[in-house]
Amino acid sequence: MTDKPPPSLETLAARYLRDRRGRPAIKGAPPAGQAAGKILKRFSDRFGPGTERLAEHWPDIVGERLAGWTAPDAIRGDTLYIVAKGPAGTLIEADAPRILERLKTIAGKRAPLKLRIRQGDPAQLQGRAHANVSRELRRDVQEKVEIDPDARLSSALERFERARRRREPGD
Repeated sequence: MTDKPPPSLETLAARYLRDRRGRPAIKGAPPAGQAAGKILKRFSDRFGPGTERLAEHWPDIVGERLAGWTAPDAIRGDTLYIVAKGPAGTLIEADAPRILERLKTIAGKRAPLKLRIRQGDPAQLQGRAHANVSRELRRDVQEKVEIDPDARLSSALERFERARRRREPGD
């Protein structure tokens, strides 16, 4: 009979670790932005846009001239409340059908159906929570609402091209 030498300490340690290996490490949490985006998208689809989102696109909705005199205040139910300075309220009322149509393009099916205007200082609202949009974003939405599918496609392609040029300044 041949005697085998006893296994080395390293071999015994390797066997011990192999036989008693613990659970694999827990996978890290997903980025908070992804989780928040999923939740907020459902709320946005269910309840419609907030006044902050409308304020971002306000010059595109009412036009550059009226954007300086007005600001969205609140959305309650299916009514958008607007603060207007001086006679801008009557101009908003006169443009109400066009403004509501543009609201539908930005807000989708949960867009407000009515407008209520009150006199006030829109600068106070803009200073409170609404951020100004850069000129590049304002150029992305055209002044008119396209109904023709070909016009919508060409408008979308133009916006895409401008966005591509902004991202790739070297071209």
